[in-house]
Amino acid sequence: MKTVIIIGGSKGIGEAIINSLMGTHKIINLSRSNPELIHQNLTNYSCDVLTDELPDLESVDSLIYCPGSINLKPFERLKIEDFKTGYEINFIGAVKAIQE
Repeated sequence: MKTVIIIGGSKGIGEAIINSLMGTHKIINLSRSNPELIHQNLTNYSCDVLTDELPDLESVDSLIYCPGSINLKPFERLKIEDFKTGYEINFIGAVKAIQE
């Protein structure tokens, strides 16, 4: 059975991915909140990929990164800080996960 790490699997797209894979894969979910799913193939770790140390995991076959951050303000109302936050979550967080 292959092991898949999903970052951001507690809601939305991440949760849908967990639902589609947990019958055939070992799923390790890293998320700030736990999904409302319970399954023998699902392990949850509560962590923030930007601020917390990621758990040591031995063998991983795939990484799916979907923390689900989006800012839907009109462009002219977005501040530089909004762009920095999105960049940190969507790029820096992914780099940190891949490096780990």
